[in-house]
Amino acid sequence: MIQLKNVSKVYSNGMLALDDINIFVGQEEFVYLIGPSGSGKSTLLKLIFMADFPSQGEIIIDRFILSRIQRSQIPFYRRNIGMIFQDYKLLSKRTVYENVAFALRVMHYPTPKIKKQVQHVLELVGLEDKMHSMPNELSGGEQQKICIARAIVNAPPILLCDEPTGNLDPDTSWDIVQLLTKINTRKTTVVMATHDTEIVDGLPKRVIAIESGQVKRDQQLGGYVE
Repeated sequence: MIQLKNVSKVYSNGMLALDDINIFVGQEEFVYLIGPSGSGKSTLLKLIFMADFPSQGEIIIDRFILSRIQRSQIPFYRRNIGMIFQDYKLLSKRTVYENVAFALRVMHYPTPKIKKQVQHVLELVGLEDKMHSMPNELSGGEQQKICIARAIVNAPPILLCDEPTGNLDPDTSWDIVQLLTKINTRKTTVVMATHDTEIVDGLPKRVIAIESGQVKRDQQLGGYVE
């Protein structure tokens, strides 16, 4: 599903963000990426999403070999990946419905299907009653749930989460992670970057620890993954 082979990333200022990373994530897994700020977690997610490109190594996502994808084809590749950000990135002048429907409109879904899909995912995240609200009328937790709905509205097989609970209180953070777990049970592979040890300990999943751009630990519930 997700495979990184000897992947390194060096930025133009000489900073080594990832150093010879080797990771395999299987279909329908839920994986935490943990590590301190600047360890390379966000860089790794950006490479998978093709928001950035590795300096060396190979990334294979399902049937896609990323080094062989033309830049013009990246938007089509990204239809297979949902992305959730810490800072929401909602369209401030559009309603909840319009925010969630936006990606489907870009993909030229017919209007009846857009309505059906948006209604479905808003029900899934428990915010169908907020359909006509504006983002600034929602709490932080509600905004993040709308981001989740937007990310999964076209049922992508992979969901990437970059510190999705970073700006939320503990109770709301727990709600978000339980929602992500529910999405995972619907056959979606989830990779979540986080520094919240309470969540990692409270809802155990596979943990990949990254420090200074290297994998320091890869531990499954039952023990280490070689």
